[in-house]
Amino acid sequence: MNRHRFRGALLGLATGDALGTTVEFKPRGSFAPVTDIVGGGPFGLEPGQWTDDTSMALCLADSLFACDGSDPADQIERYLSWWRDGTNSVTGTCFDIGNTVRSALVRYRETGDPVAGSADPRSAGNGSIMRLAPVPMCFAGDPVAAVREAAGSSRTTHGAGEAVDACRLLAAVLVGFLRGFSKAEVLSARFPEEFARLETDSLAPEIRKLARGSYKDLRRTEGRDPAPSDRAATVQNPGQGRSFGP
Repeated sequence: MNRHRFRGALLGLATGDALGTTVEFKPRGSFAPVTDIVGGGPFGLEPGQWTDDTSMALCLADSLFACDGSDPADQIERYLSWWRDGTNSVTGTCFDIGNTVRSALVRYRETGDPVAGSADPRSAGNGSIMRLAPVPMCFAGDPVAAVREAAGSSRTTHGAGEAVDACRLLAAVLVGFLRGFSKAEVLSARFPEEFARLETDSLAPEIRKLARGSYKDLRRTEGRDPAPSDRAATVQNPGQGRSFGP
C-alpha cells in the first residue's frame, strides 16, 4: 500500500479541521466561502492550528500504536488526558470539547467502563467520525476488522446507532481508498458489502441511505447540521473546575 495515502489521511484530517475552525458553530449559509486557512474562529486560533477533532484523532492514533491494536480503555484514558492535561492540543490545554464527549468522559470516570458513549439517538453527533481515520489506517489490511474496530472506537464516546454505523461505513470507504480503489469503486452501493462484508441493510436508516448514494441528490442547503450535543462549545476542564464558552 502507498504510504502517501496514509500520510494524506491524517494530514487531510488536520488540514480540514484547521480550515473549518474559522467558521465553527456558524449556521450553514451565514458566511462567505472559506478559501484559505486563516485561523481565528471562536477560539482565536492561529492559521494551521487544529481543534478537538484532530487532538482526539492523535490520541486515538497514539493508542492504536502503543497497544498494537484496539484497546477501548486505553483510548478513553488518552481522551481523558487530552481533556485534563491538554495532550495533543495545539495550545497545551483543552479549549473545546463537545457535550457528548464530555458526558462520556465523566461517565467513564464514574463507572470505569470504557464503553461510555450514550446510546440516546439525540446524541448521534459527529465527534467519533471526525477522529476516525487512524482506525482504518491501522486495520487497512483487514477491512472486516476495520469496520468492527471503528464501531468500538465510536462507542467509547458516541454509542448512538447512527454515530456507530456512520463510523462503520466510513471505515470501509477509507480502507478502500487506502488500498488504491477508485472513487467510483469505493462509492458504489455494493462496495461496503463486497469489500468489507458490511451489509447495508444492517445500518441505521439514514446511514443506509447514504451508503446507497442518497447524498448524490442533495443540494448544498439540504444537509443535516451536527447534533446540538456535539455542536455546543461548552468546555469544562476537570483539573481546574472552570467552564469556558457559552
